Amino acid sequence: MDKDLRRFIRSHNLVNRIYDMLFYLKVLKNSDNEISTKKFFYYRLEDVEYVESLAKFFENKLRKYKKNPDIRCNLLDLIQDLDYLKQYLI
Repeated sequence: MDKDLRRFIRSHNLVNRIYDMLFYLKVLKNSDNEISTKKFFYYRLEDVEYVESLAKFFENKLRKYKKNPDIRCNLLDLIQDLDYLKQYLI
């Protein structure tokens, strides 16, 4: 993985934010495998198609949570960071 890519992922805390959002949305049901799940996300974030599909998933959830300002704000920030990451990968 590229050094700048790792730096971007860490500085934006992407892995933890993705994990927390998926756990909040009840996509992840069990927190026993938190470390292995976060490692999975970390290594998959270098795949453009994975980043795109993750952003689309969160965009769909954004429509569902449009009346909850906290979740909406967090989803918007996460989607924006995933878009930046995607642009960096292309």
